[in-house]
Amino acid sequence: MINRKIDAMLFDFDGTLADTSFDMVNCLNILLNQHNKKEVELEYAKKYISRGAGGLVDFSCPELSKDDRNNFISEYLEIYKNNLFINTHLFDGVEYIINTLVKKNYKWGIVTNKPSFLVLPIIEMLNFTHTPNCIVAGDTLNVKKPNPEPLLYASKQISCDPIFCAYVGDDIRDITAANSANMFSVAAAYGFIDDMSNVKEWGSDYIINSPLDLEKFIN
Repeated sequence: MINRKIDAMLFDFDGTLADTSFDMVNCLNILLNQHNKKEVELEYAKKYISRGAGGLVDFSCPELSKDDRNNFISEYLEIYKNNLFINTHLFDGVEYIINTLVKKNYKWGIVTNKPSFLVLPIIEMLNFTHTPNCIVAGDTLNVKKPNPEPLLYASKQISCDPIFCAYVGDDIRDITAANSANMFSVAAAYGFIDDMSNVKEWGSDYIINSPLDLEKFIN
């Protein structure tokens, strides 16, 4: 359980705040169809979303050459850019948690490896009741998670010492970054996770099975 006061809560995006799995895998299947390759099933492909476009391409087409892989990733991103918001939605309980944070004067923000040209339009279309106090995308800095710098940058943006921030994410890179930044790390076990049995080995301070579990940290 949390052993220090938290003044802010930062979140990963895909698999933590928003369920983007349908749209991301749908775009992968569009790509695969264009190249006469076998489609993938959402249930299995979603586990690779946390690894980005490259992870999805590697999962579906592990035999590609380096050049073909790069081309597939570029094509995928172009497809996804045009199909961002077909069935993307917030996980149940996220809006309630954010409203509770704001009501009790906590700051909240998003730190994601997703590039800004993709994540910013989705955030706008999700139409949060309370907009985030900061958004750090994958191209905001020249490093990404698991490097702690994006989290440290976010804490500066909201004027909150990292030790008083919690960071919630559904990938080991999120927990590694949070721990390195000296933030309270929370593993979102409901997210896009390849092997659930590994979550306890990530080294997070806490594990949640639903966004609503975060309410216990908001005093």
